[in-house]
Amino acid sequence: MKRLLLLFALLPLTLQAQDSAEVIVNRYLRMLNYEELPQDSTLVMETTISFHGSNDTFTLRRWFTPPTMMRVEVWRGNNQTDGYCTNGGDRHREYVSRAGWWRDMEHSLFHEKIAAYDFRGPLYNWQMFGTQLTYKGVVMAKGQRLQVVRAEQRNNYTRYFFFDEQSGLLVLMQEKDETPVNNMNDQVLKQVHTQPIEYKVVHEYLPMGKSLIASQESFMREGLLTIMETKARFIPRDNLIFNKD
Repeated sequence: MKRLLLLFALLPLTLQAQDSAEVIVNRYLRMLNYEELPQDSTLVMETTISFHGSNDTFTLRRWFTPPTMMRVEVWRGNNQTDGYCTNGGDRHREYVSRAGWWRDMEHSLFHEKIAAYDFRGPLYNWQMFGTQLTYKGVVMAKGQRLQVVRAEQRNNYTRYFFFDEQSGLLVLMQEKDETPVNNMNDQVLKQVHTQPIEYKVVHEYLPMGKSLIASQESFMREGLLTIMETKARFIPRDNLIFNKD
């Protein structure tokens, strides 16, 4: 299990011409190795989400069978508050908490919603979503050399990803509002979203077969520290999980 350092002040960037955003991100995705998740099994993840200084706790339950079957349920105590599910084919659904039942939804809207819950992270399908990646060099933090990749996507906050140069693993992500003040349309569109994440730290990765998943994470938004701890296991493949209400 790989333990990573919590990061604070970052020093100025230094460029290394031999590296590129594509090389760094592809190295990271190869280490995660999600293509090797067994297709005859379902990956089950249960994440406890807690807030520093609060007793409020959520449970995020996720099921994933490669390549595209996904189910997400968000629980607050004994009450389900959100949910999304796809059988990987013609059925995409969301949970309506006020009614207590599942309803069908459009394919494009489903994938827009599920992105926030996808354990594989925002970089996994970065080409599909038209994200422009730029290598920004190296920073030093507590003796760690971190390679920085900037990700720009229309109508979203700019993200900076910090990868440990030695291991290749993602350590830190930051969001920044970098919309020019003269581009008011983009500025208004982004304000529809929540405020940017000041930082998100990946503390540990958990080996699952030949793959890695982030098992301990924390992030700060609007001064509120959120802590996420994930446990995972494999169960025999059962397509009913992705078709039942």
